[in-house]
Amino acid sequence: MEVSVFSKGGFVMYALALLSVYAVTVIIFKVMQFRKSNVFDRSFIEPALRDIKHGDREQATNTLKNIRGPVARIMRVTFECVANREMSQKSKEAEIARIGSADIRYLESHLRGLEMTAMIAPLMGLLGTVIGMINSFSKLSSAGTHVDPTVLAGGIWEALLTTAGGLAVAIPALAAHYVLDGVIEKVRASMKDVSVQILALEDEFRRNERLFAVEQAKKAEDERRKKEEELKKQQARANADIEEQRNNAPKKMSTLHLLSPKYSGNN
Repeated sequence: MEVSVFSKGGFVMYALALLSVYAVTVIIFKVMQFRKSNVFDRSFIEPALRDIKHGDREQATNTLKNIRGPVARIMRVTFECVANREMSQKSKEAEIARIGSADIRYLESHLRGLEMTAMIAPLMGLLGTVIGMINSFSKLSSAGTHVDPTVLAGGIWEALLTTAGGLAVAIPALAAHYVLDGVIEKVRASMKDVSVQILALEDEFRRNERLFAVEQAKKAEDERRKKEEELKKQQARANADIEEQRNNAPKKMSTLHLLSPKYSGNN
């Protein structure tokens, strides 16, 4: 039955069959690509943003390092750009846009082919129908006055097979294209949202860094004062020990009294 349908539809039906195989292959490939790229996972976004907002760079980096996908990658790149004080704002935005565009282009691969299938399949079906109608009317004209309506009806039926085949290929391909494009659009929106949130924290990061630097300077000053006080105490204890040693040392008997006149007279 299927072979007869394809044979009646002509070469157009075989072309539509090839297009359908291509469309199914692209759909399966895109689903596997999306799963590999971890585009359906959103659970890590809030914890990573919370770590970043708290300024825990190490924890945020470790959280994002083990996660695949464009959203996690754009978060890592944006956070690294914000933390790099040597980069200008323009360079940061350019680097973030470059990484984001590369990931989106990767996710959009082969979508054009699926869209092309959805657009070409109905046209090919219409082409097959027109060719079939031409053949039917050609047979009708060659029949002369002995016109058999069944010949015309059968020719039209066979011609319309290609239109049905074209629509059967185009409708699922177009639906899959819109679904896949919607997934990519959600990923694009998530990437933009997280990058904007992290970039908006740059001023807060700078303020925290200044406060941290002031705190560190105070700690260093306190440590210096403590060391000075400890040195003074040590010096004072050393002086006290020396003085105590002097006071406790045995006094030597002086022999100057032997020169006293009283001493000489008594003798």
